[in-house]
Amino acid sequence: MTRTADTYSPADLPADVAQHDLVHPAGDDRRWRESYYFSFYDTRHGIGGFSSIGRRVATGHSGSVNVLWGPDRHSLVASEWDSFEKLENHTHVAGMTYSSTEAFGDWRLQFDGRLNDGGTGVECDHAALGPVATSAADSADVSYDLTFTPTHPPYVYREDSRWSELFTGHVDEVGLVSGTITIDGTTIEIDGRGGKDHSWGVRNWFAPDDWRWIDLVSDTGPEVAMWRADLGGWIGDGAVFTAPAAGDERAIVGYTETVTTTPRAGVPGKPIPTGLTAEITTGAGVHHLEGTVVRVLPVLFDRRTDGTLQRSWNDRSLLSTTVDGHPGWANVEFAGRVENP
Repeated sequence: MTRTADTYSPADLPADVAQHDLVHPAGDDRRWRESYYFSFYDTRHGIGGFSSIGRRVATGHSGSVNVLWGPDRHSLVASEWDSFEKLENHTHVAGMTYSSTEAFGDWRLQFDGRLNDGGTGVECDHAALGPVATSAADSADVSYDLTFTPTHPPYVYREDSRWSELFTGHVDEVGLVSGTITIDGTTIEIDGRGGKDHSWGVRNWFAPDDWRWIDLVSDTGPEVAMWRADLGGWIGDGAVFTAPAAGDERAIVGYTETVTTTPRAGVPGKPIPTGLTAEITTGAGVHHLEGTVVRVLPVLFDRRTDGTLQRSWNDRSLLSTTVDGHPGWANVEFAGRVENP
């Protein structure tokens, strides 16, 4: 059973905060993009997932990633491309739609199409990582109709020129996720926890030497949304969500971690993550996170610099976690650059 919304109402948000759930005026940099991301995990059924839609105004191109996974399930995944003419608050890419009628209120997530079968191994079959139409992997019929209902006020990340190559603005939320998912004719009633992420600005995945992002949800305990980047030294921001009425004390002011890995065949510069232990400090106290990786889905971007192939390699991972002893599930990004992979 998931926790329920109690004291939080999006109608109570000040206008200068509420505006950030809408699309933003595009910047002058051609790399400027606006993206939304949603995640969920349903403990009862052992299924989770995440999806994201990003739109680059200068080109009119949009892209999406769509994933369903779990510790005892096949990883189903596809990355698709599309185009758009106008930046709107409701967005659609390749059979997936995000829509909302109230700023920082409920968001509806719909999909009807096919996803590639990445298998049941810890690391997703790389053949499944691209569009369905060009993948050599098998695929499954998938549809879902899910609703994200926030239970806590949004955490608005501070703006800072030091991370201008990553984003201009960034907002994270946690809440309830309910609805249905149908996979090859079998329907699952979803009642879980989830996260929502909205960012805008330049996104240069090659800027950080290393990158960590944690989206952690729990039925009973603290929940976490945070990022850290090594830009010649580690910097970051984020929050631990406890009581909906928590204020500035939820902001993260300290973070240390230990990551365990195992070698990845053929890619000596990017071992596979296997676990994460972290100490997270906020204005309200210290939280202890323990996590075990159960699934890994690489997100890869390539470029050539002075004749050298560089790959931004982001091991997007599903972790079984505890925070202060409370069980939960996390999507964690272990990203870094790899040369000549």
